[in-house]
Amino acid sequence: MLAIILSILKIIGIVLLAILGIVLFVVILILFVPIRYRLDAFVPETEFDKGFDVEKISASARFSWLIHIISGGIDYPRQKEFYVKLFGIKIFPSGKKQKEKDNSKKNDNDISSDNDEKEIDDKTEEKEDSEKLSYLEKSEMDGAKSEDNEKEPDDTIEKEETSDIKNEESRALIEIITDFLEKVEHIIKTPQDVLQKMQYTISRVCGKIEMIKNTLENDIFKRAFALCKKKIIRMLKMILPDKTDIELMLGTGDPADTAGVMAFYGALYPFLYDTVRFDPDFERSVVKADVHLKGHITLFVILYCLLVCYFNKDVKKVIRRFKKIINS
Repeated sequence: MLAIILSILKIIGIVLLAILGIVLFVVILILFVPIRYRLDAFVPETEFDKGFDVEKISASARFSWLIHIISGGIDYPRQKEFYVKLFGIKIFPSGKKQKEKDNSKKNDNDISSDNDEKEIDDKTEEKEDSEKLSYLEKSEMDGAKSEDNEKEPDDTIEKEETSDIKNEESRALIEIITDFLEKVEHIIKTPQDVLQKMQYTISRVCGKIEMIKNTLENDIFKRAFALCKKKIIRMLKMILPDKTDIELMLGTGDPADTAGVMAFYGALYPFLYDTVRFDPDFERSVVKADVHLKGHITLFVILYCLLVCYFNKDVKKVIRRFKKIINS
């Protein structure tokens, strides 16, 4: 009996270890296998005077992971919807979703036609009801006129109405005077309140500026800033394309402006000499571009840089300091 229990526990342990090993293997693959991307764009030679047609531009953004086991991207204008493939089979968007969209459009059209018919029926009913109401209102008005003609004026009622009007006029005068006095008092007090608020806000802002200045001059902030700067530069170097091939032809129509663009390119030539080829056109207002970029993104590098910055003591102190400044 004991041997059976031990063998069962042994099998369970082997299964759990196998599952744990598979999970660790998958996590290592996700963290260390880079996601490769490629960006391509082509703008045919186009003169601005003849009109720039956006539909002539072709562009694509694609990615792949682990020997193209997972891939995807978007192609303009051929494939405007983002897609994802697993082992070369499209899994997003699926064909079912497209069918559901088509069915929903059809249902919306049917519902709109039914609503139009209902609106026509409702309008006819409203016309009939309005005609009936107009007839009843006319009959009531005629009855009211006949009753008013039969009544005789009463002198006592007129006297009471005149006395009530005089009382209301006296009350209205009192209310106008009190409102005027309140407004005058409010006008006198508002400048004092505004000055007090301005003094308070100015003193508060000056205090915050002084606190920020002391924080920026502190050695803790300098160490935290240097660390974050180093890690951000490392991430950017990893994310930026490894291979860049750009061919650009540009003419602004004005030789002076084109020469200015050429001078700007010359200033950056030490950094762009093997990646960007620039061909100026001093006669026409024209553009042509052929862009090819390739690179990779490793999730481990991004996660490592973020965790190092987050758990650093100096960074935590700086974050707490700025929170106090904001909440003060």
